[in-house]
Amino acid sequence: MSKLVLTNLDFNNVSRIRNLPSPANSDEPATRAYVDAAIEGLAWKDSVRVASAGNLNLASPGASIDGVTLAANDRVLVMAQTVQSENGIYIWNGAAIAMSRSADASTAAELEQAVVSVEEGTSAGASYRQTQVNFTLGTNPVIWTSFATAAPAATETVAGTAEIATQAETDAGSDDARFVTPLKLKTSVYAAKRYATTFGDGSATQFNITHNFNTRDVAVTVYRISGAYDEVLCDVERGTVNTVTLRFASAPAANEFRCVVVG
Repeated sequence: MSKLVLTNLDFNNVSRIRNLPSPANSDEPATRAYVDAAIEGLAWKDSVRVASAGNLNLASPGASIDGVTLAANDRVLVMAQTVQSENGIYIWNGAAIAMSRSADASTAAELEQAVVSVEEGTSAGASYRQTQVNFTLGTNPVIWTSFATAAPAATETVAGTAEIATQAETDAGSDDARFVTPLKLKTSVYAAKRYATTFGDGSATQFNITHNFNTRDVAVTVYRISGAYDEVLCDVERGTVNTVTLRFASAPAANEFRCVVVG
């Protein structure tokens, strides 16, 4: 049961509320210990005006980044460099003047667990955390990932979430925004299918091999399963989409040959 309070509580900047439990709901107060534990190890940085969406020429970055026209001393989150060791928090000094690392993010120690928010551009409102630890700045990668916000859609240059393709989408081969699992790949129309069987009985000269690939576009190989395991020639007919027929001038001995069908 709770008691409704309809007046302000003034602690005169002296008294404190003590022994609160950890919050369980969004409308409950948090203790300092709870907050400290939540942010422990994170290095919060002043926000940046914009974040890069692609590789920048750090020596001459141009007048705008990600559609935002910059002014001197604007902070920029550089997070998509081709050479990942160049990533970091920079100061924009001019369109044709080299950018410099921000004073609060100019060493590896300052960038470990750094968190920064973006004010403008396509990443406006998003926050990013630097995930590399025990690294050498300028040599090792500096990697930024989404922090405390929904991850963006994954692309070839941006880390994020991605949807698994259905079997139909995999077979269609036109979707470049979804990922394919090993099983979808194995069962797709692009996967090579193989069927092999041993045959020969000493009397028959014709053998129907059922592969069930549902296509006549198959490659058929017959080889001897003894001696040099040499390949032999015979007549091959693709009578149906699921079978091939092998014909011989003389009857193969019992289990003399092996047929491999690849589709």
